[in-house]
Amino acid sequence: MVTHPIHVKRSNYRGADPKKRQKAAEQNRIAAELESYINELLRNQSEPIQVYLYYQIAAKTGYPEATVRDLCFVIDGGHNGFTAIKPGLTYEQAMEQNGAR
Repeated sequence: MVTHPIHVKRSNYRGADPKKRQKAAEQNRIAAELESYINELLRNQSEPIQVYLYYQIAAKTGYPEATVRDLCFVIDGGHNGFTAIKPGLTYEQAMEQNGAR
């Protein structure tokens, strides 16, 4: 399970190929937007434990699900999404509060 803030994968290409540099810059722009969007979701999370699915993030941001999955997979999730703990809670507190529902 992840906690706020998360970080989305960036490209570190610095080579001479202008097409590859442009592609890396675009990937990094999208990654920054996704990171900002997801961190806002996590900051506003009201449930102690919440599942975020890539297809939902893709639908809200307008990016293809495959792009979201590729960039966000490093968040510590699975192939469909990731699970987050409400900010300010420990894993144990989140599990306890989740079980009390």
